[in-house]
Amino acid sequence: MAKKPSKSETLTIRLDPKTRFMLEFVSRLRGQTITTVVERAISEAANRAVIDQEFGSPRGWRDYWSVAEGERALKMAMEDQLHPTFEEERRLAFCQRFWEFFFVGNQNGDIRRANVEVLWSRIDEFIDLYERTKATNYFAAGEAMKEALLSANVAPPDWPKKATPKPKKELDDDIPF
Repeated sequence: MAKKPSKSETLTIRLDPKTRFMLEFVSRLRGQTITTVVERAISEAANRAVIDQEFGSPRGWRDYWSVAEGERALKMAMEDQLHPTFEEERRLAFCQRFWEFFFVGNQNGDIRRANVEVLWSRIDEFIDLYERTKATNYFAAGEAMKEALLSANVAPPDWPKKATPKPKKELDDDIPF
C-alpha cells in the first residue's frame, strides 16, 4: 500500500529561552498556536523578499512555487540569486542537456509539467544512467526517460532526435573569377 503524503512538515529549531518566551508571548497575545505565529511570520517575511530583475518586475516566492517538486526545483536552480547547490546545478544541467523531456522550445523554456511530474522522482537514477553510459550509449538515459513517460501514458518527445541532413549547396552557373 502506498504511503499517503503528509499535508505538513515538521521543523525542529533551537531557540534560546528569551526567544522561546517571545514566541509564547505573541502566541498567547494573538490567541494563536505557536505554529500559526511562526507560519505567519515566515509568510510575511517571504512576501517581502524579492529578487530584482535586470529587465522586468521583481520576482518573489510565488514565481517559483509549484505543487510539483520537480518544477519548483528547476525554477529555483535556474536562479543564481537563490544560490543553487552542486546537486541542484547537476540536475538542472542534465535537464538542459535533455531539454526536450523537460522544457518547451529550448533548454530554458517553459517547463513540461507532466513530464517533470513523471520523471522527477527518478531524476538521480536517470543522471546516474547517463553518467555510466554516455561513452557507450549517449542516448540510454533519454531512452529510459522515454519508456518512463510511455508507461505513464505521457507522450514523450521524438527520441533520439533524427539528424537533419544539411541542404546541399546548389552549384552556381555564374562563377565569379
